Amino acid sequence: MFKNSYLVLTLIIAIITLSASCGGGGDKDAIDDTVVQHSLSDPKQLNPSNSTDNAATTMYTAVMQELLNIDYKTNEMIPLLAKELPTITELNDSMIQMSFEIRPEAKWDNGEPITGHDVAFNVKLMKIPAIDNGPKKPYFEFIKEVKVDEANPKKFDMVCKKYFGAIYSMSDLHILPPYVYDPEGVLENYDLADLSYDETGKYADDETLNDYGVFFNSPKFMSEVVVGSGPYAFDRWDPNQRVVFVRKDNWWGEGLEDVNHWFEAYPQEIVFETINDLTTAVVALKGEKIDAMRSIPQKEFVTDLRKSDDFKSKYNTYTPPLFAYDYIGMNLRDPRFQDVRTRKAMAHIMNVDQLIETSLYGLGERTACFTHPSITKRLNPEVKPYEYNIEEAKTLLAAAGWADTDNDGILDMEIDGEKYKLEVSIKSNQGNSRRETAALIFKEEAEKAGVKVNVEIQQWGQMIDAIRKHNFDMYVAGWISSPLESDPKQIWHSESAKEGSNYVGYTSPEADALIETIRNSMDENVRNENYKKLHKVIHDDVPYIFLINQKERIAIHSRFDNAYGSGIKPGYWANGFISKGTIERVAN
Repeated sequence: MFKNSYLVLTLIIAIITLSASCGGGGDKDAIDDTVVQHSLSDPKQLNPSNSTDNAATTMYTAVMQELLNIDYKTNEMIPLLAKELPTITELNDSMIQMSFEIRPEAKWDNGEPITGHDVAFNVKLMKIPAIDNGPKKPYFEFIKEVKVDEANPKKFDMVCKKYFGAIYSMSDLHILPPYVYDPEGVLENYDLADLSYDETGKYADDETLNDYGVFFNSPKFMSEVVVGSGPYAFDRWDPNQRVVFVRKDNWWGEGLEDVNHWFEAYPQEIVFETINDLTTAVVALKGEKIDAMRSIPQKEFVTDLRKSDDFKSKYNTYTPPLFAYDYIGMNLRDPRFQDVRTRKAMAHIMNVDQLIETSLYGLGERTACFTHPSITKRLNPEVKPYEYNIEEAKTLLAAAGWADTDNDGILDMEIDGEKYKLEVSIKSNQGNSRRETAALIFKEEAEKAGVKVNVEIQQWGQMIDAIRKHNFDMYVAGWISSPLESDPKQIWHSESAKEGSNYVGYTSPEADALIETIRNSMDENVRNENYKKLHKVIHDDVPYIFLINQKERIAIHSRFDNAYGSGIKPGYWANGFISKGTIERVAN
């Protein structure tokens, strides 16, 4: 009996050792060269052209590459697929040219070189009306032509409208292989210049392009086929469990690790483990089922994890600045929110200081606009947060015409012949206690002003769908920004209320004009002054109730070298983790 048990044990140990050394897909009981990262939700899809959700954006760093991207340590733009930063030439008063050369080593998985023709293909994807990438289109409308050097196709020029964000947008242009995403060569028959200069919607009814749009938008490229030039290959997506990427053999970027961190690819597997409840995720972290986690709830991070000797012996923690902000959005299409006095009253109702005290534990601060507090050169010193003041809120609501005419404790008013009650719903996403707390604080304070608030806690995907369809009264959410200049058009321009991320439906001719000035100026000083003006206009119009900026809360297992905190999402560079030990896990 004992002899047989010994043989079984020996076989088990041999299998575990083999699994740890081979890498690749499949569940393991002992994992040495795998990084398991927490993901709050499944991605909406894995088509990088069309997707905008945070989960997917984080995952693309394993598979996709861009011409340029941001250095996780310096917060500066650096070359990735491009050999160096582009040379920019002013062609005339309205046009510029960016000249690139792609790295000589860069190639696709089929061995073919990556060229300027591939870049042109991906720019075309951003122009075609039938492709579902509306929120990203404004970032690439400035590109009018891509001219490839036929003598050396690795060299190409982008002819562009003058646009300050031209170089920054390159970090969002994922370069996909045409042989995978357009195997029939449909887009080869369309000239980018025609697509770019078309002002009449000429291609909106093009049957061939519409058919291609159906192909490109299909579920196949959402969850089954994910191919890029990066160091990892998509392995599998187990819905509501995990997404797995496996390191490629003989990847073209091997040996370039010293160029910059984007060429580091040390783990054999990168796993994104979906746990849509943060409390449950923290339990998994403590149990060492997760190697890296960000956005740890402040209370657990400060009062539990950082005070636990056991946890500190296993994990390192980091608090880099988080280039993101939380806000409450109001549906300006709703007649109840069309009077700015009503919106200002809502801003005075929200007790942000209470939110900071109860939810941030010293790891955040109030914000009054979309620019991070650390970037003072673009901040308007006149813009101050709306202070919590219930009496001021009552005064503003009365001035807007709200009164409790039926003595039920809820304000009401007749608008265009129809009686409206000031009873609203506010949405927040499940698993984010900070935002849930914000919604509950708003509910409690609003009742003091005669406003009834119903809190709706929804799964992230369900909430996002409702917001994009404008099916909301109010919601608590956040935007990830960047230490670089961000284009305000996507969120604040009236055009983006039709196709973009201006979900609240904010329209302002003055804001539109300032945004266009910012986008078309190549002078940073001019842009900074107009940012300040834009901050003031948005502050006075109150489409959002700006809440907080926070510091990130990150834990990374101490068995990894080359791990550090960063202000760039997700807050660490997992591809660069170097394992120095084996960890035992319980297989799912």
